[in-house]
Amino acid sequence: MPVAPIPGPEGLYAVSVMPRFLLDSARVGWQGAYFTDILGAQEGIVDHGHERYCLQRGLHREARRTLGRRDWQEVPVGFSVWRPGDESRYQWRAGGRSHFLFIAPEQVTTVLGDERPLAGIGHHGPVRPPVLDLIFDALQADLAQGSPAGPLVGESLIAALIAQLAASPALNLRGLSASACNRAIDLIDARFASPISLQELADAAGLGIRQLSRAFREATGRAPHQYLLHRRVEAAKVLIRQGLPLAEVAGQCGFSDQSQLTRTFMRHAGTTPGRFRTHGVN
Repeated sequence: MPVAPIPGPEGLYAVSVMPRFLLDSARVGWQGAYFTDILGAQEGIVDHGHERYCLQRGLHREARRTLGRRDWQEVPVGFSVWRPGDESRYQWRAGGRSHFLFIAPEQVTTVLGDERPLAGIGHHGPVRPPVLDLIFDALQADLAQGSPAGPLVGESLIAALIAQLAASPALNLRGLSASACNRAIDLIDARFASPISLQELADAAGLGIRQLSRAFREATGRAPHQYLLHRRVEAAKVLIRQGLPLAEVAGQCGFSDQSQLTRTFMRHAGTTPGRFRTHGVN
């Protein structure tokens, strides 16, 4: 069964001083995951039992001490991962900016197709796996751009992150039916103007999430979100040629507003919608 988006920020934090939320994924509605970019207080206390996986990328150095103890530990920049059942019980000082990604255990099972847990890195101090930095940077960039492909970018990146932390073996794509990818493509073609989740595409193809992501790229040369944006831009070209106002084009093609249409159109078509209308560039 698909995993519903997890709520945030309510229920995700138990701290003495709430942070300032700079950016979050609530509007996009990823399945079983929630991301937030926060600016934490300079000092405070957290006492929280984790029901979800919690990945924290600390972008600052801070000091922590376990509740009930006197000794402070310097915590460098890097990643920490808490698993369901773990506890965060400490006081901090010299707080600053951090990224948090919360993932429901059910979503991990959905992506992996089995009950393997994620590895709990960073329990003895943050670490910096380069691939996690890249994924977190990409998640933040997609959210900052307004997620023009809807939830597909974030959900694809989170699936890759889950596979990385689970250290799972490479997938064998041989034998996957071409018609499976065609069913996912047909769904995008039919619903390109609406939000589509990675799970919906996987269900349409009759594949697991990881199989769908890999097989889709093999079949089309594009990731699902890239194909969706390509489909939206091509539809926008047709409507622009017909003379529709750009704000109306944006709404009919699945973009949140004219500004998002313009940014995406420029990246994919190499020109703005206005110039495309004037000069008829293909």
